[in-house]
Amino acid sequence: MHGRGWRKERWLETSDTSGRPVRITTGLTVDARGEDVVGLAITALGPVSVVGPTAVLTLDSGSDVVGDLLRASLADLFKQQGGA
Repeated sequence: MHGRGWRKERWLETSDTSGRPVRITTGLTVDARGEDVVGLAITALGPVSVVGPTAVLTLDSGSDVVGDLLRASLADLFKQQGGA
């Protein structure tokens, strides 16, 4: 499978909660108004790739919140597994 065609595209392959392989992609793209934005997408991988919805993260929309939410969830998991 090839990339989404976004600029400065970064991705990692992992699995979803059902164990199916997925690719999480971020990159610079253009929204419907023609403005540069950061895109975030998850694509199911397999014989037929299934492209899910794309989230748009702009500088003024509080995109730091996404990172904060992810860090908080990872901290919750760490505590649940006996971390300090």
